[in-house]
Amino acid sequence: MNKHVEITQMYEDLKQYFNNNLGFLKKGNVLAHDQLGLDFIHEMENFYKFCMLPELADKVIVGVGGAFSAGKSSFLNGILGRKVLSVEIDPTTSIPTYLIHGEHPKIKAVLKNAQQQDLSLDQFKSLTHHAEQELHEFAENIDLILLNQPEQKWGNLAFLDTPGYSNHEDVEQGLCDAHIAKVQLNDAQCLIWLVSVDQGVISQSDIEFLKTIRSDIPKLIVMSRADKKSPEDLTEIKKLTQYTLAQHQIQAIDVLVLSARHPEKFDRHLLDDYLAQWSSKSQESRIIENFNQYFDAMKKHLTNKEGKIEIERFQRKLFEKIYQLAVYADIDLEMQWQKYLADQAKIEQERQEKLAAYQTELEREALKIEQEKALQQARDEHEREMLRTQDLAAKAEQIKQQTQKPQRRSLEQILEDAQDDISRPSAGIYVIDDIYSIRKKTEKAIKAYAYEGDGEYGKYNDDPLVLVDTTTLFKNAENGLYLTYSELYCKDMLSKRFVIRLSDIRSIRFDKSDSKLSINGKEVLFVPQDNLKAAMVNLVTALKTYIEQ
Repeated sequence: MNKHVEITQMYEDLKQYFNNNLGFLKKGNVLAHDQLGLDFIHEMENFYKFCMLPELADKVIVGVGGAFSAGKSSFLNGILGRKVLSVEIDPTTSIPTYLIHGEHPKIKAVLKNAQQQDLSLDQFKSLTHHAEQELHEFAENIDLILLNQPEQKWGNLAFLDTPGYSNHEDVEQGLCDAHIAKVQLNDAQCLIWLVSVDQGVISQSDIEFLKTIRSDIPKLIVMSRADKKSPEDLTEIKKLTQYTLAQHQIQAIDVLVLSARHPEKFDRHLLDDYLAQWSSKSQESRIIENFNQYFDAMKKHLTNKEGKIEIERFQRKLFEKIYQLAVYADIDLEMQWQKYLADQAKIEQERQEKLAAYQTELEREALKIEQEKALQQARDEHEREMLRTQDLAAKAEQIKQQTQKPQRRSLEQILEDAQDDISRPSAGIYVIDDIYSIRKKTEKAIKAYAYEGDGEYGKYNDDPLVLVDTTTLFKNAENGLYLTYSELYCKDMLSKRFVIRLSDIRSIRFDKSDSKLSINGKEVLFVPQDNLKAAMVNLVTALKTYIEQ
């Protein structure tokens, strides 16, 4: 299976786990505060983006924004020193487009089906709002684009191209682009905002848009097309822009003037200084730290102790899934993970110290009033609390051991490893690939007992993994065992059929002495054939291995 597809499946499992636990968060009125739930989901989407493109995880994201026709594409082409982004037509920059340093030029599109596809420069330039229908449909299936360019000399920076927030030809598209631009720019660590000097000064619509951007993001205002104005006009425009920003309480680190036609003139050296400064910053992934902040905010809105314990349990399990996905996607979260574990250990240690101090105070009070009964009660309470502390320590150790367990193996992998011990076609037991050689037996088993509901065959559309034919005379598979990826079906000559989801199996055993298969304490299948008993023992062992992971 394609690694990116597996990453997507693991991410969907992560989202499903979060959604399955929304109930107690909503019950505790947590998600009603500051849209914590939506913010959390958005953070997970960013995490997914880094999993699909780990080369972005440690980069400083520099968002490049501005109104339609503000000169964003020309600015980025100026960064490269050659024309890569289209400026003659409206590029579909509503697709997040990241520009990073690469030894060799490469353009890669990440599709919504988790596949990745290389694009030529001409294909990339042709992705426009007004493209031919076929190409437009292709663009709608792209999640993001990554441009590797040797000319991008700031190795620690990733420039994020965003759509213009207005579009006079298509108002509906303009509104869509405005929303996309706002979301994308709020995920950046730094912002370069383009304004055409043709406006004379920064516009009110620019001001209103900048107010929607997080205040903690450093903002550099760049006035483009500076060659169209005199030095005196440029000085006045810069002063007026700085004054306008201050009036609206928008903090900008500087206002620069640039020209794509004359890149060596004006404030290009100051821009290079700022970019070099940003690139020198170490940018470590803060995924677990960011998620931890959301959980801290959630806990503040929970008043009962039980709710906090529940959310901490949910947090630990979710972090385990995040860590496992990051390891598989080659994102280094080891330091963050170890820090989280250390913080949890410190919290537990402080709690124990407070508990010990509390117990010491109890004993001191008991001695003070010289009542043996009260003293004994204090000692009893201390002992109970210490036992509870020991229990917590044991649970903490159990959780630690669980996190160190290898990644859960699929049932198919386990069966493949044990296939030589299970597969006995001559005796009537077929495993995985062997099943497809006995199609008629498989169809007979499905019609006889391996179906869902009243005759609804293959409700879950699962492929078969194991077929055990226990029919004694004609070997037509009317009785036996049928195992798929998600269900197990059984029927013998004297019993009704039995079906159970694998996720509902708590215990399973096969007794060679009485030839009976029991699931969750219920006898479900009789296997009279002696030559099947050893293989049945091995099959049950494999199922136990899968269930007990």
